Amino acid sequence: MNRDGKGLLDLAKRSDILNNEEVQKLVLASGLSSNEHLQDTVSKAVLGKSVGQYRYPFEKSTRYGDIYLGETFRNQSFYLSQEELTKHLLTVGQSGSGKTTLFYSLMWRVDKPFWAFDLKQDYRHLAQDTDLLVLPWTKLKFNPLKPPEGVPPRRWAQVFAEIYGHATSLLSGSKNYLMKKIVELYTLYNLFDKVSEPYPSLHELELLIKKQKVNFVRKASDYRDTLLNRLEAMNLIAGTVFDCSVGYPVEELLDQDVVFEFDGLSHDVQNFLMEILFAYVYEYRMAQNHRDEGLNHLFFLDEGKRVFSVYKERQDAAGIPEVDELTAKMREFGEGLVVADQEASKLTDSIKANTHTKLLLPTADRKQFQAVTDAMNLSERQAKFAHDLVTGEAVVQVGSRDPVPVKLENYELKKTVTNRELEKQQAEKWSELSSERRKTTKRFDDRIAPGRSEEVPETSIPDDPTEIQVSKDADRLLKDVIKNPFKPLTERYERFSSTYKGNKAKNELVDDGVVIERHVKGQDGKRKLLQLTEKGRDYAEGIDLEVKHRGRGGIIHRYWQHQIKEAFERQGWDAFLEKFDADVYINMGNTELVVEVAMGDNPREIEHVQQHLEKGFDAVWVAGRNQEVLDGLKQRIEGEGLDLDRVAFRLVREFRELENSF
Repeated sequence: MNRDGKGLLDLAKRSDILNNEEVQKLVLASGLSSNEHLQDTVSKAVLGKSVGQYRYPFEKSTRYGDIYLGETFRNQSFYLSQEELTKHLLTVGQSGSGKTTLFYSLMWRVDKPFWAFDLKQDYRHLAQDTDLLVLPWTKLKFNPLKPPEGVPPRRWAQVFAEIYGHATSLLSGSKNYLMKKIVELYTLYNLFDKVSEPYPSLHELELLIKKQKVNFVRKASDYRDTLLNRLEAMNLIAGTVFDCSVGYPVEELLDQDVVFEFDGLSHDVQNFLMEILFAYVYEYRMAQNHRDEGLNHLFFLDEGKRVFSVYKERQDAAGIPEVDELTAKMREFGEGLVVADQEASKLTDSIKANTHTKLLLPTADRKQFQAVTDAMNLSERQAKFAHDLVTGEAVVQVGSRDPVPVKLENYELKKTVTNRELEKQQAEKWSELSSERRKTTKRFDDRIAPGRSEEVPETSIPDDPTEIQVSKDADRLLKDVIKNPFKPLTERYERFSSTYKGNKAKNELVDDGVVIERHVKGQDGKRKLLQLTEKGRDYAEGIDLEVKHRGRGGIIHRYWQHQIKEAFERQGWDAFLEKFDADVYINMGNTELVVEVAMGDNPREIEHVQQHLEKGFDAVWVAGRNQEVLDGLKQRIEGEGLDLDRVAFRLVREFRELENSF
């Protein structure tokens, strides 16, 4: 190659255009030819391309998909496909660079359910624009020792020990000790005989470890003391989160957009909750064989280094973190991960290697900037261009394709949702979530806690009742709600001199978060009920009002329990609430019937039906809120192969005409 050809080659290399097919042909032609006119023409062409590349060192590229991200610097629309999100996305940028706005945009545009782990109350405000369940940790009920549906207890014991150990920085010896104690606890709860409720909670695990006496083996004593120290602190800090045998149904939450708010918890508890929920969903998907179905669900995680910490990844004594393994494996089951952070150098190599799409936003810190440009394999000129990005701009790289600068969509959102407004907005959603209180088994009580009752009193952290001050009219209405929980709102107003005064009292209780309004539809039309909230219950007890109710679940569920019980009693039979663990138990002399009230098409309803059939009741009636619920439950029961001859399906409103059902 002659001197001119070599000079062109060097110029093309310096300008990052040597991979351009047209440039390669020009350089080759110049190098092989001695024609000065041709060499001059080629030199000008390569020089022109070099100048253009110097100013904008990126190839022209438009990504086609269904998720709009923004406009390229060449005014072309830029899209991602949902399938690319199953391979995960990582974005890095300094504070105020646009990470949260990017999350808003993706949450709005992706048409699959998502979970967001929120450490700064950033995402509750989206509830103004979309149907969103926001769960502050004080409202969350989750039992991490209950295996996901279809996952064997022994398998889950291993996963739990790995996740807990990573989140709380336990080394291998302590993790192995923890796994043995979980297996021992599961044995005391008969979970290896058959997987059934009740399930032990972290509180029972703490009690079991406290009972362990280690006086002579120093290492075992160290493992016990280290673990107990972590566990006691976690149970104390987490309040009522783990205080349940069965928490909110994760399988149902996967069908909703959910924001988990973890601000106010310690870092260890935050990290554990995020990691165990990752693992829980992955193990559930794997057990249900949800493979190769495309994008099913998305996780959003800001401050990614909290979970994907390079320092924990490098701890040889702890082993490779389970959460790192999950990053690569969860994509097969349609679980996408969107991670953001300010400090790329503190993220694991795993999360940087296993994210198919990467976004670099404005990053002032040289070390963090270099970590991202290295991960994206940007050229020197591309990195220099990226250094001048401003808020809302990013260099986007999808897989091994050429990076593209994009002006990201600006999702405008006013952050105005206060705690009080959130409680008013979300109260009905919270009331529809179901959990079951902690219980123990006889084997556990005999071995660990002799004399302790089977049902463990629920721990509560009540709000300060002095925070609420209501008028005399509102106080009178509240007393009526407690005394007559199923009375229609119109009848309550009759106690006041005018409907206006009654409505004003009701609005006062609702605004203070003491009650929420619920609607129930029967054959006699629609009625509005008032349901006491947890805050309202604490307030009522704080002013010495006796709060009692029979039945379980929210006011609608309990309303129909009472209606069904009274309907059978009008026929002359003995009917009971919550007897033999049934919503309603009816004794007809020679026949025993149980009724389960179903507000939704939930897997747990099938478990209840199966338990009643196994106990030998003559018939099980499923009373559904609507026909859609009944059809779904019937299909589930048929799929389980249960005895349909002993199962009947009724709409709850039919119990007004009970005599026609026999």
